[in-house]
Amino acid sequence: MVLAALCPLGLSAQGIADVVASLEKSGCYEANASFNVSLPQSDNDVVYNVSLSSAPSPSDPLSPCSYLTEWTMDTPSGVVKGFSAYYDGHHYRYRNERLQEYHTEWDSIPFMPRGNSEGVQASAQFTDLYPSYIARELSRMNSDGRYTITVKPDAIFDGKKAIQVMAVMKVNDVTAMEKRFIFDASTLLPLRIDTESNPGQITEQSMLVTYTYPESMGCPDISEEALTTAYPEVFEKYRENNFRIENLAGTQVPTFSLPTTTGERYTYHRGDRFAAPTVIALLDPSAGFNSELVGAVRGAVDRLPSQADVIWVFNSTNIDAIEAIVPAIRPGEHLLMNGKSLARDCGAASLPVVIMTDSSGKVKNVVLGFNNELGNVVLQTMALVE
Repeated sequence: MVLAALCPLGLSAQGIADVVASLEKSGCYEANASFNVSLPQSDNDVVYNVSLSSAPSPSDPLSPCSYLTEWTMDTPSGVVKGFSAYYDGHHYRYRNERLQEYHTEWDSIPFMPRGNSEGVQASAQFTDLYPSYIARELSRMNSDGRYTITVKPDAIFDGKKAIQVMAVMKVNDVTAMEKRFIFDASTLLPLRIDTESNPGQITEQSMLVTYTYPESMGCPDISEEALTTAYPEVFEKYRENNFRIENLAGTQVPTFSLPTTTGERYTYHRGDRFAAPTVIALLDPSAGFNSELVGAVRGAVDRLPSQADVIWVFNSTNIDAIEAIVPAIRPGEHLLMNGKSLARDCGAASLPVVIMTDSSGKVKNVVLGFNNELGNVVLQTMALVE
């Protein structure tokens, strides 16, 4: 590793350490970035417009920040969109009508680095554009003997004082990569990143990132609830697992307001009380075993020593299909339709799902799918709640 400082009055031999320390302390962060990729064998550049927002997470061993990255790309067939997000051991990434999610509670292995590969939270597209991740990259370069790093603290960029960090990677005396970082001299926030991979070779690739900033920055709200609110269709249509629904026990039933099959509306606000302990069945009329599920839930409720209500929620608006499964409701029952939003907010990637709550609206148990023990599970759970 060779470190050269080009200005004796600026950052000296400790220049990289100073830059890294400042980037690590960037705090709440928001920026827009243009990410441009050029290939010598192609006449058309690939251009992404990227929205970056992050909040520091100093106590998180998996990532220096929580973040939400949104991107768009113009293609001949239209605009392509995607996003990735990380917070507190949870990572989501969406593109090509596929929502992938990773949770340390389920499996921590994807979050662990292996060899030269980063964990999923650090390898998501555009994560390396965040200041705290740039700090990690510069630290790695600084400790890697293949890199020569040059710091120019008196650079000028766009007519303003800037700091330039140039990193050149050589393998067997052949330049494999040249990367130039331009930082604002006063804030140390990144302004531009130029990368040349395999310069002069047939596999040469150029990447240019330019940043723009809002007048003020705030910390983003990054949670599953915030993500499902921001991307309702993605979580309704493209979610691939039941992580959220399996961890619903102990939480409050989310707010919902859904039409009944008779043209009325049933509304529940998170934190409200139900009239009695309540079973909420989320159903798809096209799935199998619906009639058996209805019979099992009703049989369990009939055997309870005290009252329990049942809310049948179908993800369809086909009244004929719904009423073929529940042709008539009984006292204490409600028949709702168009319930995709409730299934989404509960985190149900597949149906049916039976949710059992107490009168305060707290979820006590959840059953995924139908099985022959469903009636007994409902009976045993609801007999113990008030």
